[in-house]
Amino acid sequence: MALRKKGKIQFNNRLFEFLFNPSALPFTLTFTTLAVLFVGFRMKGIEQAYALNNIESDIRKSVIRSKELKAQRAREMSVPKLREFAVKYDLKEPGPEQIILIP
Repeated sequence: MALRKKGKIQFNNRLFEFLFNPSALPFTLTFTTLAVLFVGFRMKGIEQAYALNNIESDIRKSVIRSKELKAQRAREMSVPKLREFAVKYDLKEPGPEQIILIP
């Protein structure tokens, strides 16, 4: 067991020496920087995708709500409903002299 452990220590020590020697250090730093930037950009992309999905969901809900409100307005402005309001509030149709046309 002691030999194996010693072999691992030598491997890790040689790897450490290789990565941090003056000729390989620029490569190590460049690779590390690129890896960190890749992960950061990927996470930001996923975050933006979630935000876009939330916005699209809000737009779909707003479109549905708008259609519901238009349908409700059409029901309220229908002729039978207007006649019902007229009877309820004792209203009558305006005479010709009460109608003003705006050109």
